[in-house]
Amino acid sequence: MKKRFLLILSISVFLGLSVKGAEDSGHALPSVYCGSMMPYDFSQCDAGVAWGDSLKPVYLCYVARHGARYLSSPKKIEEISTALQRAENEGTLTNDGERFLAEVREISRHTDGRWGLLSEVGIAEEKKLGADMAAMLPALFRKGRMESKSTYVPRVIMTMYQFLHSLEIPNTRLELYTSSGRQNDSLLRCFVADTAYAGYRENGAWKPVYEEFLKKHVSGAPALRLFKNGDRIDKRQLRHLTMSMYGMLQANLAAGLPSATSEFMTDDEFRGCWLASNVLHYLRNNVNPVSDLAAQATSPLLKRIIEDIDAAVEGDGALKANGYFGHAETLLPLLSLMKLPGCHAMTKDYANLHKEWRIQDITPLGANVAIVLLRSESGEAYVSVRLNGRNVAAVPGRGAVVRWKELKDYWNFNIKDYGKHN
Repeated sequence: MKKRFLLILSISVFLGLSVKGAEDSGHALPSVYCGSMMPYDFSQCDAGVAWGDSLKPVYLCYVARHGARYLSSPKKIEEISTALQRAENEGTLTNDGERFLAEVREISRHTDGRWGLLSEVGIAEEKKLGADMAAMLPALFRKGRMESKSTYVPRVIMTMYQFLHSLEIPNTRLELYTSSGRQNDSLLRCFVADTAYAGYRENGAWKPVYEEFLKKHVSGAPALRLFKNGDRIDKRQLRHLTMSMYGMLQANLAAGLPSATSEFMTDDEFRGCWLASNVLHYLRNNVNPVSDLAAQATSPLLKRIIEDIDAAVEGDGALKANGYFGHAETLLPLLSLMKLPGCHAMTKDYANLHKEWRIQDITPLGANVAIVLLRSESGEAYVSVRLNGRNVAAVPGRGAVVRWKELKDYWNFNIKDYGKHN
């Protein structure tokens, strides 16, 4: 991704960290393979809206993932760091292993005290997202009320406030009401609140499917190169250690660090990890052939969105927007239940899943779906849906603007269709 503000942030944030020479660090790995840790790509947003002058925006429903963050916790790199430290004590690290352990320690020092928090990159993302929304709907926010909810997680709360701050700058008469905390779990943390779905995510039928995919598509070679006695390590463990390496390296751009390079993984090895991560998110967080529990779990949020829009259709116009701020695990099941383009796939051809379902296109950091309610001159209600700044056809075979009743019926059908399977 070539974005000037990310480059500036990367340089400023990385001051004080050791930077290897180009001759040592290799070339930058393709940033698209950062997958779920891909920063928001503003260059892919549609420049214009999908509606014309005959339709007036009267309400917005905005559902978003938090912006770019630091590694969520030391546990993210615990498996690889523990293995490396044990090997260091035993004197069995290769030169590659010593350099990678140094990398782990530098990133840990850089992130210490900021685990899981919104990074400078994430703050910049949310400022721009809020400003862009204000620019897209200038008349809507001149006065009135916006109500927003977030999860209790600090990076999500900060995302909500950064977004609202930028939205408020040109709209100082807009009244903002916010709520954050565990009372919002049933809507925004269905992956915890719905016990059946939470159980599936923890230890469901997806696990053997994922392990089989790892066996076929992820090389243990990156981890093998770190240990002198790597040939004694179980191949399954090597694959998991490689995925732990990937989990650390894929987060560099989001934390404002230089891109991961081919020093520790080839392009093909990095891509294999991305493919596996893509399948993992699909199996755990999406409606899929293994389980449709995600649909049942996220249905309260979709029902609330429908109720919100219905209330706006019938209301006096004072409520201008509802905001819902959560996680990738909030958006993924919701978008798959909505069946938005590129967000819903029912395939067991996991090797080719990436051709129709790509995590970085659906929930990059800062991901959002904006549902704009429109009123025609005759008073009829229409909606336009934008996913990550792109106008999408929310009802198959229809355009980017559709009658609200048609979209409502489609979403209600999806809810009932999946509901009868459980």
